Amino acid sequence: MEKFLKAGAAALLAFSMVACSSSTPAEDTPKEDDKKEETAAEKGTGVYDVTNLTGEVVKELYVYTDAADKGENYAGSGMDKNAAVKITKADFPTDTKFVLEFTTEGGYTGSFTTLSVEEAPIYLLSKDLMTGATMISFKEPEANAAYTVTNVTGETVKELYLYDTGSSDKGENYAGEGMANDAVVELTRTLPATKTGDAVYTLEFVTESGYVGTFDTLHFEVAPIYLLSKDMMTGATMISFKKPE
Repeated sequence: MEKFLKAGAAALLAFSMVACSSSTPAEDTPKEDDKKEETAAEKGTGVYDVTNLTGEVVKELYVYTDAADKGENYAGSGMDKNAAVKITKADFPTDTKFVLEFTTEGGYTGSFTTLSVEEAPIYLLSKDLMTGATMISFKEPEANAAYTVTNVTGETVKELYLYDTGSSDKGENYAGEGMANDAVVELTRTLPATKTGDAVYTLEFVTESGYVGTFDTLHFEVAPIYLLSKDMMTGATMISFKKPE
């Protein structure tokens, strides 16, 4: 009997040891700090550098999620042409979609309804800068200037230049082999939209008789230009933006 009890106890001990060695360790319970990090990773901050390229003063500028409460007007007392403002929207779920909305002093209104939580430049566009239905751009658009130049000097223009005022490089002679009286030449320039306000050009021409005309404060714009003879001039300017009578 004693032998039987000893054998049973030994078997029970061996079984217990095998069970302990083969059991799967319990999984660690997630730490509270890990939970906090996981929750924090689901939120982010949107930072938007907004530039006004509408050609007008922007009177209202909002970035919001609830149309019933648009929050701060980031245009303040008025956002001038080419002015910029930084907008920060902190601690929002990363899947948030904001609405960006603006209104100019002329009543032109634009909106973008799927703005993500991100860091991005944003350009508010005028209608002539739009390349589609969207009234904003995440890349700086380019703008075009065009000058329709008509020779009304009464003689052939042998040289015609358009260059940056102050530059020693006049560039191409747009008169080519000669620009006859009443002939027309189209001159164009393209710049990043934020640089157009700083552009100042010189228009210079020389006729076959040696008569020289210059205009050194030509702005970035779309305009007709008439090269005048001396007897057409009504002042010191050798060009006109209106067709002379």
